[in-house]
Amino acid sequence: MMRIRFKRICWITLFCFVSAMGYAEEQEAEVLETITVTAQKKEENVLEVPISMSVFDDMDIEDKMVETLDDIAKYTPGLTIINMGAPVKYAPSIRGLYSDYTSETSTAGLFIDGVPVTNGLGFDETLMDIERIEVLKGPQGTLYGKNTEIGAVNVITKKPSNETKARITGELGEDNKRILAANISGAIVKDKLYLGVCGKHYEKDGYVENTTTGEPVNDEEHNYVKIYLRMTPTDNLEASLISSYIKYDNGGSSSGSTQAEYRTVSNDLDTFNKSSVWSSSLNINYSFNDSLTFTSITAYRNFNEYLANDFDYTSDPSQKFHIFADSTYETLSQELRANYEVDRINLVSGIYLESSETTYDKDRDKPSGYIDGYSVNSRDSIGLFSHLTYNITDNLSALAGLRYDKEESEESNNDELSPKVGVTYDLLENLMTYVTVSKGYRCGGLTNAPEGSGYSETYDPEIVYSYEIGAKGVLANGKLAWDVALYYMDITDMQVSVYLNAQDFITDNAAEATSKGVEASLRYQVTRGLSLFAGFSYNNTEFDEYNDGFTDYSGNKTTFSPEYNYTIGIQYRAEQGYYASANLSGYGDMYLDLDNEYKRPAYELVNAKIGYETEKYDIYLYAKNLFDRNYDIEGHYYGVYTYYNTPREVGMRATYRF
Repeated sequence: MMRIRFKRICWITLFCFVSAMGYAEEQEAEVLETITVTAQKKEENVLEVPISMSVFDDMDIEDKMVETLDDIAKYTPGLTIINMGAPVKYAPSIRGLYSDYTSETSTAGLFIDGVPVTNGLGFDETLMDIERIEVLKGPQGTLYGKNTEIGAVNVITKKPSNETKARITGELGEDNKRILAANISGAIVKDKLYLGVCGKHYEKDGYVENTTTGEPVNDEEHNYVKIYLRMTPTDNLEASLISSYIKYDNGGSSSGSTQAEYRTVSNDLDTFNKSSVWSSSLNINYSFNDSLTFTSITAYRNFNEYLANDFDYTSDPSQKFHIFADSTYETLSQELRANYEVDRINLVSGIYLESSETTYDKDRDKPSGYIDGYSVNSRDSIGLFSHLTYNITDNLSALAGLRYDKEESEESNNDELSPKVGVTYDLLENLMTYVTVSKGYRCGGLTNAPEGSGYSETYDPEIVYSYEIGAKGVLANGKLAWDVALYYMDITDMQVSVYLNAQDFITDNAAEATSKGVEASLRYQVTRGLSLFAGFSYNNTEFDEYNDGFTDYSGNKTTFSPEYNYTIGIQYRAEQGYYASANLSGYGDMYLDLDNEYKRPAYELVNAKIGYETEKYDIYLYAKNLFDRNYDIEGHYYGVYTYYNTPREVGMRATYRF
């Protein structure tokens, strides 16, 4: 049962109205701006796209102080980012399906300026100078391919233009948080060549104490830089080269033993995380005419996981469990795509090529000895896809898409078809309805099961068939936008993490599962400057049949999937420069194990922000997790581990524009 604390809802509402209503009186209401997205690899009004999706433009990202995708999840119905105790250990959970950060495959894909992130590592990506974030829910395999079986996240960077823009931002917060960020963009050659550069330095003290040293164990520090070179040599040709690099210099993880005192460990190892990510993409667009456009996206990503962790959290040699990693995950991809639009036809077709290599070097130091875990795995894949939308009448459209993916690796070969069909119908001028049926899949691989464990050496692809009905519209003379979607999914060969003990786990296939739920959101422009937003999702995902030979889990809930999440927020931006906002985000119960013995209880968070804005500078006071709510993941690995949540953070941010 939902545990919404209505006193807090009243507090947050009162806070914002006291701050804002004095300036809102006698102002005329404005209509909402039209949001253009590229979810179907073409530009469209978000209200005309037959996909359940949440979109955040550059102003949303600034107002909500979005630094990573975890910040976006708090405002997205149906999306949860699970944090397993370290910056690089974030993974998505959508519509009841979750992919562990240790997996080489993901249930949802992340695409940053065309660079694909389709494994379990990367969902903590630093977001800076972003134009738009699109969160697509439901299978996206037809246009995006493997490992987008339940969703995709598109991140699009702002394009540099003829206008010279520059700014610097500083931030101070609790736990000695310090941020210094800057960006500049403009034309090198007017109308032909443009450059954008941004960088960020981040530091924050840890909040988990190592009782052996008396020092915090989970300090955070990273440096990030991004370069965007854009060329428009002719009216028909545009090319962009975008490259980014982030280097972490963190301490250990923010996790501990359930047996230890709260937020303490007793490590006898100097833990660190010095991982790095380098990604680049070359995007070329050429318009032959108003009807035909050609697109090429060449992308490269290199993730180096370099760390040392003490996972026994004690100084007892008999309990020693130390992990050392120096692994590299490389992906090189090429997409060639053509968009054709004429009369009532819109066709997107293309080919996708990918080559990836994982150099897995993760060693374990245990009382029984040192275990060297080294392997090199390569994967090569090809995808052919086509997606057609045909406008039968002015109100009725049909869509059909098909993708064929083939992947080859040393351990297995996979080939899958990802079809999608649907119908959209405009009941009214500002009311679109749709029905879609689609298939998504997640690649199989090696289980790495110990000899004699009784588990297979490989696991199969996970298959999802999704049935969705939805509606989107605008009311109140263009001031209120809303959307709702209901879905039902059949899942076969569901991939699950099986924990053999406190130190070993594998990936296995469950037999069958069913997921069903609803997602809804709205945005309301009450007056000029005053707006409200809200979102809600409910999901129920259960194993229909799953018996691993030891235990029958049929009827149990899947892991790391909150039963519901919601967000309610209010924001006011006055013409005089005053700004105020606050929001409440809540999550339902979430099970941590297949037996449904351990769970994270329902919780809610409050964020608030007030400030003053001018043409040249902005200054804000903010609070994240204002009431210091505890939402630790306690009892993972069948009661062994706790992953500590970030405590309350109060701080100040200032921006100056040149």
